[in-house]
Amino acid sequence: MATTETIDWRAEHDKFMAVAYERTLASAYAAFRKWPRRKRDDAVAEMVAKMWDQWARLLMRGQAPEPMIGPLIHWAKMWVRYDRKIGGRARGIDVYDYRAGMRRQQLSGQGKASPTDRSDPGNDWIDWGLSDGDDPAEMVAALDDMGLTWTAYAA
Repeated sequence: MATTETIDWRAEHDKFMAVAYERTLASAYAAFRKWPRRKRDDAVAEMVAKMWDQWARLLMRGQAPEPMIGPLIHWAKMWVRYDRKIGGRARGIDVYDYRAGMRRQQLSGQGKASPTDRSDPGNDWIDWGLSDGDDPAEMVAALDDMGLTWTAYAA
């Protein structure tokens, strides 16, 4: 495991610029070409920065980053697209959606959101049947006949 003192950062930066920079830049422009112009330049810059970050971390662990340029570019692209905090995107996927009145969304296996509410009968994980046969409406009616409220009874 290499330490930061034993690594010649100038030489490693020159190697990064010679080996990976142009390929990373081309991949970033291709990946974000459909993004709005106001976000595209930031996304490209963040992808290059993330690529250098991954490169430097591999060097500090004593590994050679050159054979892994393809996967490093892929994960830098995924980081910019989904995990970055800067540039207007939240770090995690937001399951509260304005189209559903800011109610929590149920996510399918593919991550597609569908509006739902916790108390929606469509939720299969809630047992909507009465397990012991008692009817809560009858309980409230009996309490009302005795002149009690549910809160007074439960306290």
